[in-house]
Amino acid sequence: MGFNFNTFFGYEEAINGMRDQILMYGFAVIIFSIVGLLILAILLRKAGLASIISFIINPLLLCLGLTLIIAILPTIVFYTSDSEISGVKMIYSWITIFTGMLLFVIFNLESIKYCFREFGKMSEKQEFRNRKKYK
Repeated sequence: MGFNFNTFFGYEEAINGMRDQILMYGFAVIIFSIVGLLILAILLRKAGLASIISFIINPLLLCLGLTLIIAILPTIVFYTSDSEISGVKMIYSWITIFTGMLLFVIFNLESIKYCFREFGKMSEKQEFRNRKKYK
């Protein structure tokens, strides 16, 4: 018995019946997850648990942000080019993109942090160079 991409835990009829709403719900889940993780990060920072934020919350935020940005293109392509694509296949494509971004962030977390640190240093140097000098 093989895997069928037209099934989704028994909810395929309900999902395929709400094609336009699936787009709104899918992107809303990503956006509200980002907002929820931001609120959780604020609470954890006030509690003094910066290591949890650094190693769990920040990678998840980066993963969800990349998923939001990257999922837009396939969604537009699937929605406009193939009017018969099911909502279940759209959900599977989003899950695949999320999984890929999660693995990318997990394997490259240190280099991503280093890149952001270097960008911050460059912007500080640029700010220092462009400051107004009063005599």
